[in-house]
Amino acid sequence: MPTEVFSVMVGGKAGEGVKKAAQVIAHLAMACGKHVFQEDDYQSLIKGGHNFSIVSIGDRPLWNSYKQHDLIISFDDRSIRTHGLELNPAGMHFCNADDCASADDSMIRLPMTSLARDSYGPNGNVSLAAVVIFSKVCGLDPDLLERTIHKEFSRDATGAITYLKKLDFVLNQLDLSPLRSWHQASEPESKLFSGNQLIALGAWAAGLDLYFSYPMTPASSILHYLALKRDSHKVYSIHAESELAAANMAIGACFAGKRCAVGSSGGGFALMQEAFSLAGMVEAPLLCFLSSRPGPATGVSTYTAQEDLFFALNQGHGEFPRIVASPDSFERAFTLAAELMDLAWEIQTPAILLTEKHLSECAANVHLDGHYLPDAPDSLNPKKEDYKRYAITESGVSPLKFPGCANSTDADVIKWNSHEHLESGVRTDAAEQIVAMKNKRKLKAQSLSLATKRYQRIASYGEGTTLVFAYGSTALELREAMKYHPFKLIVPIYLEPFPEEELEAYRGKEAIIVEHASQANFAEFLRIKLGIKAKANILRYDGRSWDSIELAKLIREAEHA
Repeated sequence: MPTEVFSVMVGGKAGEGVKKAAQVIAHLAMACGKHVFQEDDYQSLIKGGHNFSIVSIGDRPLWNSYKQHDLIISFDDRSIRTHGLELNPAGMHFCNADDCASADDSMIRLPMTSLARDSYGPNGNVSLAAVVIFSKVCGLDPDLLERTIHKEFSRDATGAITYLKKLDFVLNQLDLSPLRSWHQASEPESKLFSGNQLIALGAWAAGLDLYFSYPMTPASSILHYLALKRDSHKVYSIHAESELAAANMAIGACFAGKRCAVGSSGGGFALMQEAFSLAGMVEAPLLCFLSSRPGPATGVSTYTAQEDLFFALNQGHGEFPRIVASPDSFERAFTLAAELMDLAWEIQTPAILLTEKHLSECAANVHLDGHYLPDAPDSLNPKKEDYKRYAITESGVSPLKFPGCANSTDADVIKWNSHEHLESGVRTDAAEQIVAMKNKRKLKAQSLSLATKRYQRIASYGEGTTLVFAYGSTALELREAMKYHPFKLIVPIYLEPFPEEELEAYRGKEAIIVEHASQANFAEFLRIKLGIKAKANILRYDGRSWDSIELAKLIREAEHA
């Protein structure tokens, strides 16, 4: 690990505030002008089990976390057993003296639980201990620490400050030499965001009115975040009784002229398939967030995977245009959500933002340059007096009116029909009318392909003779790996419609393909689309992210295989 990177690991049981401690550590590092990358690993348990969070801190932007640590803080004995060997040679490992049967003499014992109970009472939480230890080890200004505690632990600031003083007293007796000496910088321009928060904000920037969802990890935090922002951002979040209900409610709200989105993971999105196909037939501009985790069925509900690629590309039965795109960075999560909202409304067809737990739930400091301002598509302002919901046009996109709204009159008949239909929306089984409507939807597919050209459809990073392909959050791991071994990374952002023209230079080429799946789905996709030949498939399918140093080594080995 490079010397400019400082990695902190906090481990403990669910319910002990592991993630909260990591978030506060990340904010303290940012206050010192540092770049951060936070990754949370947790089991699907309310209490117990094993949770840990990693905060990697650097002087340059970080695209992934590091698995070897300079500072380990173990709240329980299981964390000692699990992570003891991940300490760098010059690092420090602090453990909870109240639960440390596996500790050895190299570890620093602190009575974290006992002091918490003395400070807070019987329900005292040890999470603050990690924050205080980090502050001491990195030589932070005590005033910065105290201000941060008042802000981040405001529910019981008095107890928190008491806990701080007790811990500080014990730490001072140890006469520790700080591993770093960081000082508060000027007010940072960037803020700590998770991928899901940026997805939510991107959709909001493009006019999101309503978000419908039934919680399913790792998409759940989109619902929670938008609910939190209801008053400030004027977006209404509806926790539906099921995924089926969420998708159908959203289509109904689109009919009324509201910009809507739904979100889930694979299992929940499977229940939305029929509604997704309904959106294709009624030409509803439905935006969908699909955040993947390992399957099949419930799978491993709190870990990451890219197994849903073909599932997303073939979502919904029947033939109709759909959009599938995947963000390769935190910044792209924001802009892509806005783009897809615009495209869905311009072309009147459903769109999927496909991502994974790794991007959804990891966090980094991100600077968003201004706001994304969507353009209203012409179809929202129809001029024809004889209104036909599915009027056949040169682009395939029909005028769009909403009942009871300013762009419609009492004389307009606005009919959305899930059956095949005439231009008016009235049901039909006539052969020639079936062909006419299917051809209309084919025209929309062509218009969609043209419309996506306004946006960045592929990304490339690095230089070198070795060609590496990936999509989605795997690009984050690879961009960090690039610091240890040079290669050229190509990342398709839009997967449907696929930007073949922009990737034509790579047709038939040999490449290393990296993905989080066991069956090399992305490699097969590239073979079908571009005739790409896999020199090597680097696959990971245990639900965990790569350590970027390890990934660089795997690419180096694949070059010489």
